[in-house]
Amino acid sequence: LDYKTYIQVPLCNSHACAEGMFLHPDAESMEGNDDETCCLPRHSYVERTLVAKEGCGVHTALQVKLAECKRLCGVHEACHSFTYSGVQQSCYLKKRLVAMEDAARVPQYLDYKTYIQVPLCNSHACAEGMFLHPDAESMEGNDDET
Repeated sequence: LDYKTYIQVPLCNSHACAEGMFLHPDAESMEGNDDETCCLPRHSYVERTLVAKEGCGVHTALQVKLAECKRLCGVHEACHSFTYSGVQQSCYLKKRLVAMEDAARVPQYLDYKTYIQVPLCNSHACAEGMFLHPDAESMEGNDDET
C-alpha cells in the first residue's frame, strides 16, 4: 500500500498584508502566509547623500535595520523621505519631499544618507479599460501612462 499524508498549506490570497503593503498580484496561486512571501511594498526608496534641509520629523526609530526604516516610512502617511545611519542604526522619518537635485549637507555626517520615497506602479489603480503592467512590481511611477 502507498499511504500518503497531505497537509493543508495556506494560499497568500487569504493573508492580510501589513500596513503600507499590498497583496501580490499572483497571490491566488502562491503558497505562504507571511508578508515577505505574499506582499509587496507600495513604495521604493532612492538613496542619495544627506540633504542640507531635511525637513520636519515625523517619527524616530533607533536600533532598526534599513528595511524596517523603509517599512516605517511606508506606513506613516506624512513620511516622504528619511535619514538613516547603518552604523548607528538610526532612522529619522521626514515630512519633506526631497529631490535628487537638493543641496547636500556639507560636511556629510557619519554615514547618514537620505532616502527619497518613490511610489511603485504596483500600487497604482488603473483607469477603467486598462490593466496593470506585468512588471509593475519593479517599475517606479504612479500614472496610467507609466
